[in-house]
Amino acid sequence: MIFQLFIFSIFFVPQLKACVATIPPEEVYITTTEAISPTDEPVEETTEATTEMTTEVTTPAGAGCTMCDIDQIAPKTMPDNTVFYTEERDPVDGCQTTYTVCRRDDDRYCQDVIMTAINADGSHSVTDDTTFSAVATTFTCGDDSLYSWNGM
Repeated sequence: MIFQLFIFSIFFVPQLKACVATIPPEEVYITTTEAISPTDEPVEETTEATTEMTTEVTTPAGAGCTMCDIDQIAPKTMPDNTVFYTEERDPVDGCQTTYTVCRRDDDRYCQDVIMTAINADGSHSVTDDTTFSAVATTFTCGDDSLYSWNGM
């Protein structure tokens, strides 16, 4: 008997609790009352915003930043089936910018495609964009008439 009561309570009591009778909701009437009622208080007048004219002093680009020579940093000899070419771009802040590309001109791919520059601190990668057969970098001319890449 206890076993039957136990089986009954395991299987049927949870189902009975799931079938709790619900009370139907009361009738709902939608009204058109405003959430915030209007007030008769006067509207404050705001003053007009004033703007002041300011001038900003800018220093002109140095004369040297338009006189860089890409041939000074271009490779002197190129491996077979490779091409190095440059393209002058619109100046940035009045200073000359030069887009450079070194690429293979055959159907082969390279394992490592990087462009490096050597300065007083050593050899550095100066790569903006690479593919399996080309590398591209944009150099900016500085006031000292020397090219730089990202401040380096």
